[in-house]
Amino acid sequence: MSAVLSNHIRSLELYLWRSGARVVRADLPECVHGRSLRDLITLRQNLDPKEQLSTLVHELTHWLAHRESSESGTQYTVFEYEAEAVEALVMDYLGIQRPGNAAPTLESESPTDDLLLSSVERVTATSRRICDVLESGRSG
Repeated sequence: MSAVLSNHIRSLELYLWRSGARVVRADLPECVHGRSLRDLITLRQNLDPKEQLSTLVHELTHWLAHRESSESGTQYTVFEYEAEAVEALVMDYLGIQRPGNAAPTLESESPTDDLLLSSVERVTATSRRICDVLESGRSG
């Protein structure tokens, strides 16, 4: 499983590199797994592979869907919900339970249930884009 996770991480990092961004690992506070600023995504050092992948997907969502936005304030909360939803959808697509989350059940809500339509559209488009990158990494 660790090799599969490493391959997914490499695929996303290569995609970012080809797109003009980069990923680094650094000392971040224990409560911060990652952050994105312009074309730099920083992951906290020593994350296990599942945490690395889910954090990378989360931060990649911000990079893909939010970096061009000039809005702030309450948008920050919406952006976090969107990144969490994309993270959940991509990890589910990969069949990987997200760290710290209970296994999904038939009764559980969709990650987009409480989002605005514009958010659902961003989440859907971003999830598809990330899954396409991961799919091309499997075949390449």
